[in-house]
Amino acid sequence: MEHHNSAPVLITGGARRIGLALARSFLQRDIPVIIAYRSDYPALNELKSLGATCIQGDFSTHDGIYRFADRVRQAAPKLRAVIHNASAWLAESAEVPPEQIMAAMLQIHVYTPYLLNQLLEPCLLGQGRQAQILST
Repeated sequence: MEHHNSAPVLITGGARRIGLALARSFLQRDIPVIIAYRSDYPALNELKSLGATCIQGDFSTHDGIYRFADRVRQAAPKLRAVIHNASAWLAESAEVPPEQIMAAMLQIHVYTPYLLNQLLEPCLLGQGRQAQILST
């Protein structure tokens, strides 16, 4: 299947669960994909063999988000869409203050998508249609 838009779809959290299923689906339809992953997972080898670009990213820090965005821009000057699927779940415990748990969750689920949208906006513009930004 030929696609007029060869710009890839960026999927954060693309090596597991919903992100992995989306990546496989896009790749099966010959739509290029960039996967953001935090840790090494067995599915990464499969995704690479299917043609995905896999970029490790640490979204727990602002600097990590900036470094990841730089690597995405180097890999693809244009993006078709961004799917925010990265997640973190921290169990409540007596040893960790609740505000620390909340701060870590907000970093991944709120701040990271917002900042990536800002940093990657130039890559999404000029695609001849509306940019697509999704959260799962």
